[in-house]
Amino acid sequence: MACPSGGGPPMNTDISGIGVRVSFYLQTLFLSCLSLRSESLDEITGALYTLLATNTAMAVTALILGFLPTAEISFHDALVVLYLLFLSWVAVCFSMTACVRFSSSESSKYNKITAKITMLHFFSIIQSYTLFAFPLAVLITAETFGSNAKCNPNAVVVLFRPFSALKSGRIVIFVLTGLVVVVYTTILVWDYLPPVKPAIRWVHKQLRKRVPVIEPESSMEFPEVAPEDPPQDEPETVPSRAQHRVPDVPQFSPRPKSPEPVSNIRLIAQQPTSCHVQGYYEVGIPWELIIKIFIVVVVWSLTVMNIELLILWNHFAPSNSRSWQFGQVLPMFLIIVPLVSLFHAFRGPPPRPFKLPV
Repeated sequence: MACPSGGGPPMNTDISGIGVRVSFYLQTLFLSCLSLRSESLDEITGALYTLLATNTAMAVTALILGFLPTAEISFHDALVVLYLLFLSWVAVCFSMTACVRFSSSESSKYNKITAKITMLHFFSIIQSYTLFAFPLAVLITAETFGSNAKCNPNAVVVLFRPFSALKSGRIVIFVLTGLVVVVYTTILVWDYLPPVKPAIRWVHKQLRKRVPVIEPESSMEFPEVAPEDPPQDEPETVPSRAQHRVPDVPQFSPRPKSPEPVSNIRLIAQQPTSCHVQGYYEVGIPWELIIKIFIVVVVWSLTVMNIELLILWNHFAPSNSRSWQFGQVLPMFLIIVPLVSLFHAFRGPPPRPFKLPV
């Protein structure tokens, strides 16, 4: 298929269409806000598992469709998928770090939480390396990748402005992907390998076991010296009671205090122990939560803007297929789980310090 002047082939709407993009946008936004606000690990894990499955399925599908004998996606589609996966991977890493705060002093509850976080970490590792394989595979074969390799020189990547995907963009993405892989692997190894000091102690212990114990050839004998009897002190004379007579002190009985009137007694309200008793909270605004959500929304908006600019400046050719087909409608159902969890998290009042009435 001939390429338009300076443009790309028609978009594969099943993998980079409007429905797929909106699903990724909303899932990442809902999950990030949920990680900041929710006080329940189960609410976060439900949305997190959904996004982990979506990311892994998207990366595997794009790899299969791109490396078929007759490829079904273009290099331009792969760039859109790459941007979407980057946004989702950052949201997953942000949510995984937010799950660390869920800990308890109770051993049974702590073990359950640790098991859940360990399982999440395991699936996130699989997802991460699957996502790392996708950009490396696409960039290595960038000149011949996809269904319309003749259009690949026209592809651009966007970071607030377009630049060539096969020249400077290819180098930048290669370097960034390599750095991310190295840093992620280093952190992973550092978390799972035993600490350095205990390992060194173990090596020293093993070396001490292998070194033979050398006994001295001759030992010097010293004559035994009988211990001397300790000198016996003369018994101390205890003064008699008559020598230390305490003069009689008159005892005074305290006067009985008159009971205070009931009006002077200050009644102290106790903190309610039941959820049916309404307490008094300090009037205030959770500025810390608002600032964090504001930063998340700003970063998310800038990333979404760059993805849409990528589609705009790549000049995809018009497609004969309709925009909202089965492949576009189905991903929209994936936002139900994070949306419901987000609604439950923000339905109650934000956590504030309890104030007792006086």
